Amino acid sequence: MPSLGLCYLAAVVRANGFKTAIIEASALNLSCQDVIKQISTLSPKYIALTATTLSIYHAAELAREIKDKDKNIVTIIGGPHITAVPEETMNKFPQFDIGVIGEGEETLVELLNALENNANLEEVSSLVINSENSPKITASRCRIKNLDTLPIPAWDLLTDFPQRYKPPLHRFEHLPAASIVTTRGCPHKCIFCDRSVFGNFCRPHSAEYVMKMIKHLYYEFGVREILIEDDTFLIFQKRLKKICQMLIEERLDLSWSCLGRVDAVNPQILKLMRKAGCWQIGYGIESGSPRILDFIKKGIDLEQIQNALLWTRKAGIKTKGFFMIGHPLETKETIEETIRFAKRIDLDDFDINKFTPFPGSEINKIANKYGKFDNDWEKMNLLQTVFVPFSLTKGDIEYYSRKALREFYLRPNIIFSHLRLLTKDPLRIFYNVLTILKMLFKK
Repeated sequence: MPSLGLCYLAAVVRANGFKTAIIEASALNLSCQDVIKQISTLSPKYIALTATTLSIYHAAELAREIKDKDKNIVTIIGGPHITAVPEETMNKFPQFDIGVIGEGEETLVELLNALENNANLEEVSSLVINSENSPKITASRCRIKNLDTLPIPAWDLLTDFPQRYKPPLHRFEHLPAASIVTTRGCPHKCIFCDRSVFGNFCRPHSAEYVMKMIKHLYYEFGVREILIEDDTFLIFQKRLKKICQMLIEERLDLSWSCLGRVDAVNPQILKLMRKAGCWQIGYGIESGSPRILDFIKKGIDLEQIQNALLWTRKAGIKTKGFFMIGHPLETKETIEETIRFAKRIDLDDFDINKFTPFPGSEINKIANKYGKFDNDWEKMNLLQTVFVPFSLTKGDIEYYSRKALREFYLRPNIIFSHLRLLTKDPLRIFYNVLTILKMLFKK
């Protein structure tokens, strides 16, 4: 799916008088050199890149290529990685001229105006500025209080949107599809999450703004599937009910899915969500071991998980569970506990990743107390094993990751339920199945 952050930023800087373009390299299948060619055609003064930890090396490579072609272009880096470790990132990648820390909309506009007027950049809040000696961090900026003041994301600047963008087969009921985010921040305390960009409190768009985005996508771009990507979409129950009622009243030919916590649902709200078009909810479950759940500060218990999934299935909404393997304090016994739990509860889909102490998370600073931690940003993709608790080996984590997937998916009822995917894109599902089988059964 397209980078929603770029679309918000482009909308804001365009509204402030700057001629703006977006190059969404992944969707267009562009190599670094392809991007450089497009940049040369556009001849920009400023290039703003966004990067997670997973993509920071790719962003740095692109910035270096840009500087090699034209050293006068100002390269600006934003996103969660630079926000979590600003000085370390700028020291490692001198090809970035300026970093934007935290929410970028107000900062980027102020920064561009300062650059245009040759003003002192150190007076712009929430920047990290590369210099010959050491990076300089400016004063912090308050987060945006009213998200409704932001313009609608600039989806119109994306090439071939939305046809070019296709989520995984199990993530949509209809096409074209688009993703939205309706809240920022999270009030919970999970030790594996980085909350440095949006903070430890939650701010929502109003129900009216959310409907404005949805109707814009529906009528202007023909979107028929909405992927709501908030971590905390379900947290504001009054707003949630209002959004559902508005969707029902609008009678849009639309399906949607969302993410949520198991402690934020009840049978009544789930029935309303289903009536409003919700067909799938992905829940962050993480582990089937109460000991692990307590350690990672998840704030939920096994009974809450079971009840939420049961209610969701009874409401006619499909369920997906997100798990991690290799937590601190993890043992072979707790992993087996998790596998048994995942098979016992009402899940349609199952996703398991390697526990990864990302920069900015609480566990990142203390991971070495609980295991061997390879703090290599380039490997932090949730697929490679960078953290191994003392009670396990790297081989154990690799073995149990495959075992968990095999035991969940290679069951007749799960296989049968997934046959419906064949009607969406038979060739794509065929290649996906081959890839999965190779992964599951490799030695």
